[in-house]
Amino acid sequence: VYIQSMGVLPSARGLRIGELLLRSVEDFASAHGYKRLFLSTTPFLSRAIKLYERFGFRRTDAPPHDLFGTPLLTMEKKTPDSK
Repeated sequence: VYIQSMGVLPSARGLRIGELLLRSVEDFASAHGYKRLFLSTTPFLSRAIKLYERFGFRRTDAPPHDLFGTPLLTMEKKTPDSK
């Protein structure tokens, strides 16, 4: 499952909404037999990267790619049911 876009309004940050969203996607993926979750993020979104890493995402070996001049790195997480 590829997580296309996720964001939390500044006024709602700190309420663990990002964790709830990620957990919901993971539950969906596991329930439907998907083995991995993927997302792309920019290197300068350090708070988001820390959240993803806390949630078990790791950077892939894929080199960063570019979207309209913005570097993107890819992160991945195996679902709990994957072998």
